[in-house]
Amino acid sequence: MRKILVLFLLVTTSVFCSEKPTQITLWHAFDGCLKEVFEEIISDFNYQSETYFISPKMIGNYNEVFQQGLDAFEKGNPPHILQVYEVATLTAMEKKGMFIPLEDLMSSYNKRFDPDVYIDAVRAFYTSPSGMMMSLPWNASTGILFYNKLAFSQAGLHPEKPPETWEKLESCSEALKDAGYIGFTTAWPAGYHLELFSAWHNLAFATHGNGFENGEAKLIFNGPVQTKHISKVAEWKKKGYFAYAGREKEEPEALFTEGKCAILLQSGNRLPLIKRKANFPIGVGYMPYWAYLVAKPYNLPIGGSSFWVIKGFSDKEYRGIVQFFDYLSSTVVQAYWHQQTGYLPITDAAYHLTKKKKFYEDHQAAEIAVLEVLSKPPTPYTRGIHLPGYLEVREKIIDCLEEAFEGALTAKEALDKAVTQGNMILDQNRITLQKEEH
Repeated sequence: MRKILVLFLLVTTSVFCSEKPTQITLWHAFDGCLKEVFEEIISDFNYQSETYFISPKMIGNYNEVFQQGLDAFEKGNPPHILQVYEVATLTAMEKKGMFIPLEDLMSSYNKRFDPDVYIDAVRAFYTSPSGMMMSLPWNASTGILFYNKLAFSQAGLHPEKPPETWEKLESCSEALKDAGYIGFTTAWPAGYHLELFSAWHNLAFATHGNGFENGEAKLIFNGPVQTKHISKVAEWKKKGYFAYAGREKEEPEALFTEGKCAILLQSGNRLPLIKRKANFPIGVGYMPYWAYLVAKPYNLPIGGSSFWVIKGFSDKEYRGIVQFFDYLSSTVVQAYWHQQTGYLPITDAAYHLTKKKKFYEDHQAAEIAVLEVLSKPPTPYTRGIHLPGYLEVREKIIDCLEEAFEGALTAKEALDKAVTQGNMILDQNRITLQKEEH
């Protein structure tokens, strides 16, 4: 890695000086092998730059990083750069007194900055309604299907043919149950069964282009298609085809790697971590779609996170941040990060370089995730979700999904309740924002 990056840094770094490097702090949520790769990339930047030193600090999970970043800003001791996950993106956009828009920062110090080098779906997600790119995309991801090839063989299923549709996944789950397995589980239930599900079928999750068009969007994911899907998932849970394993990723991944569930819907970048824990061959496939709805699915929005720059630092420090962001966006660094982690490349050039090197021939999961995002142009319903206070809204959605999965509410009752309570939270957040602005 270091040898590869030397040329980039020699070309882009200004004249070295003997002064002590200016320290730039960065708070993030990476752990395990992701932390190792990220810190390796930062170390290479620091190795070549005598002017700036990037100091990363792992804070905790995504939500902890964001909340501690907000608290640190209020107390007057924030980091220079804060990793913000996609669910909190609109909340960050609304913190106008806290963050500097990326496009403003980069164009002030780098006249060559071009937002169009970033993949359309990625750039669009981190762009404000006014058209300003607000943060630097970094670890973009989306969901794919993992499956246990050994379990498929034992169930009489073809080990090289993952289910492409929900109809096929249902029949696979029946066979897997007969062989002693639970059919499937998913991470992030609101994400996979409503947010990604809606985008994959080009269904509205909220009005006004899921909130991208303006700040007055209302939740409308309680339509007949989403309701039917949640009803089926609840039915599958009763039959033993589906296992609900919590709100995040650890428990669902454990069900899969321990060989209890044969299929897992989870982010493609998790494959290296999952492989380390599993003692069976793992296959990958595309997210399933309902064939009765669409002949082919649309495209998926991105998850993951981006880097936001906090206000209140010196001109010299911002020059260092721009230099560091130029480095992170370089084709060679992006390709390396993508290939080592399974996260999406955020630039077209990094994808084409990776394709040219025939990386995808032996890393199918990485390209599946890319194609799920890039196969079709984004529509108003496939760009993602931009809603104020969505962190809290998502928790309410999961509360209601759990009631549906447990049979306490019908799917229709659960989604109606989630929409009603979620819209109340959105309204309250708008009132709070209006008060802050005045």
